[in-house]
Amino acid sequence: MSLLIARIRRGCELAAAAMFAAMFCSFIIGVVSRYVFDNPVSWSIEVCSIAYVWIVFFSAATFVTHKQHITFDMLYSSVGAKAKRVFALIAMISLLVVFLAGLPQTLDYIVFVGNKRTLTLHWPLDLVYGCFGIFAVMTIVVAGIRIRKLLGRDWQ
Repeated sequence: MSLLIARIRRGCELAAAAMFAAMFCSFIIGVVSRYVFDNPVSWSIEVCSIAYVWIVFFSAATFVTHKQHITFDMLYSSVGAKAKRVFALIAMISLLVVFLAGLPQTLDYIVFVGNKRTLTLHWPLDLVYGCFGIFAVMTIVVAGIRIRKLLGRDWQ
């Protein structure tokens, strides 16, 4: 099972790298067309924006670990192991409850904007905002797993 998870994780990393490459190439094309050929292309900004949003939410949902996220943990770092466990449980339960409560509305909004299109490339907006649905679902799953781990013996 861990080999499967490692391969899925690697695939997600490669997908994020491909999105970053698409964003970078689009940016370079936009700069060259504007400043070299004096003929700006409007689609490059849209591709950069959409790719960036997807990179951030898709990466955070799939392969960025809990310890790699930015945290404000001065208080957490200054307390003992039992208090750290309580803090982590409160944080994960809060995260689970908030994202679970908002999930139906989030998915409903993604479906709602499906018939609307982006301004330049005319891509459906559910494609643009779909990454947040993935992020919300994976946040719920990861919080649930972390809560289970925190309630067990091996919690760090």
